[in-house]
Amino acid sequence: MDKRTVASAHERIDIVEKDVVALSTQASIQFKEVFIRIKRLEAILIGTAGFIIALLLAVLTKMG
Repeated sequence: MDKRTVASAHERIDIVEKDVVALSTQASIQFKEVFIRIKRLEAILIGTAGFIIALLLAVLTKMG
């Protein structure tokens, strides 16, 4: 039978704590990459919308 002591519990907690820190760091890096990609897509969409609006205004001014 396994004798569980306070010292062995602290050792297991230290191991789990290291794993949690590693996972937290990895998640932070992945979220940062996702936010960068979203910002890039947003800039492309805003630029595209601006171009379309300018093109439509140019067509409307030539018609009138």
